[in-house]
Amino acid sequence: MSPRSPDRGADPVAIPATPPKRSRAAATTLSERIASAYPEMTPSSRRIASYMLANAHLLPFEHAAAIAQKVGVSAMTVGRFLRSLGYSGFGQLKNELRGAAASPGLLVSDRLDRIRGADRHGDALHDNLQLEVNALIAVYEQVGTPLWTQTIARLVASDQVFVAGFQTLGGLAADFAARLQYLRPRVGVLDGRDGTFAELLAGSAKRPCLVLFEMRRYTKFSQLLAQQCRKQGIPMVIICDSHCHWARDCTDAVFTVNTESKLFWDAQAPFLSLTNLMLDHVVRKLGNRAAGRLKSLRTLQDRFGVFSS
Repeated sequence: MSPRSPDRGADPVAIPATPPKRSRAAATTLSERIASAYPEMTPSSRRIASYMLANAHLLPFEHAAAIAQKVGVSAMTVGRFLRSLGYSGFGQLKNELRGAAASPGLLVSDRLDRIRGADRHGDALHDNLQLEVNALIAVYEQVGTPLWTQTIARLVASDQVFVAGFQTLGGLAADFAARLQYLRPRVGVLDGRDGTFAELLAGSAKRPCLVLFEMRRYTKFSQLLAQQCRKQGIPMVIICDSHCHWARDCTDAVFTVNTESKLFWDAQAPFLSLTNLMLDHVVRKLGNRAAGRLKSLRTLQDRFGVFSS
């Protein structure tokens, strides 16, 4: 994920050179279509092109109006730009990008081949470090946004917070719930073992909230739970990778993190960085209430001898 987008003053994005012996009609991907058409583009179209190339991983979650606002053009200009590239509209582009994002699997054999190939080139660690630095910067850029402020307020004001994450994300969900529970009462983990998620979907809380972690390959539990929460009007916060195209169909409160990695597994560090920042802002907003709860829990820990020192 690029740490800066063009509307924030980033350096101009390098436009790929037009592929030799490839006509515009034969171009299939977004980058190929832009490369083919770029010499004839107007200045406004070039701004749109630069933004889309720099933020291609975010386009499946964007809207034409939002892109227009960030680039400084009208939504109609974005529409004309896409049609000039051969797209019927923004929906077709999003479907294309979603399909491309969904195609990579998690086959262990594929990952082993990737690692072997990286070892031959000897630059895997350097490349991975750059990916992790960029992902961390992108996490910090989400702090202070309207969505961030709204989410922190929701984590504080909800009378019960539920946290869910399945398969390999179960540990991240449990960690976030355990640390949030130090700051406020009525925090629980949903694991789906009862087959109903009744604590949340049929519970007694008047203002519950769900925090859902997800990354590819996406579990059916996550999508079904999110869809049911939307149906019942239960507020959700989804923290996911940049390929999770269905998240925004269920809630506007979506935080995407870049999990791309040159290592064997996709990176989970951005999830931890994001949630650590969230917890820091929650404790700031709670103030004395958090201090009082921490003091009570410390007394209980001492009473039961939880820690050796």
